[in-house]
Amino acid sequence: MDQKQARNIRTAADIASQVVAEVSQFIRPGMRECDVARFIRKKIRMSGADGESFKTIVAAGKRSAMPHGYATRNRIRRRDIVMVDCGVKYKGVCSDITRMIFLGPIDKKVMGIYRIVKSAQKKALRLVRAGVSVGKIDLAVRKEFRRHGLEKYFPHSTGHGICEFVHEEPKISHKKSDILEAGMVITIEPGLYFPKRKKPFGIRIEDMVLVKKGGYEILTHVGGRSRPARTKPARTRPARKRRIK
Repeated sequence: MDQKQARNIRTAADIASQVVAEVSQFIRPGMRECDVARFIRKKIRMSGADGESFKTIVAAGKRSAMPHGYATRNRIRRRDIVMVDCGVKYKGVCSDITRMIFLGPIDKKVMGIYRIVKSAQKKALRLVRAGVSVGKIDLAVRKEFRRHGLEKYFPHSTGHGICEFVHEEPKISHKKSDILEAGMVITIEPGLYFPKRKKPFGIRIEDMVLVKKGGYEILTHVGGRSRPARTKPARTRPARKRRIK
């Protein structure tokens, strides 16, 4: 990655972060997932970015148990968990971020899972620096999930490289032996998904990370990165579908 790409990828990460922050204030019960996705696309265009870096994911309620729950016409309900995964293309480079938005009070079991996923992400981040094997990072996440008896609910790798394309090498997987190099940008995105529970749900937290010689720098930033994004209290009756012009 050259210096120009490095500047542009920071901007791309900033734009995606700001879009997600705005989504957390926009989203309301009664809206359709596709309304939220349309809002995201509008904000991306207004930001000066070239467009989406991939098809936006907006998955509410039980659909959050799908790792790739692309937006549908389903309505978002009061107390739903909403997974938002989006990114932008900006001057030839990409960004990628995932956040969970909670509509109303958070169930204790759901909050417990959120904290486990966040803990796994922190353990992975502590290992990120030039010279470290990608497999070691992925294994740290799996070890944390295994400690809680949850590893089987983690169906994907911990992350991937990102630059000109949203998914590039290195893949952050225990099946890979690539070594991180300073200047690489990768994602760290642990997740747990429970499609067969009585009330299905999933949690994923994703950040873009710049690899440095002695550590890392997180490029995405929403809500201090340590707490789930929240909305204003849910309405008692569904809102009408909003059209984003």
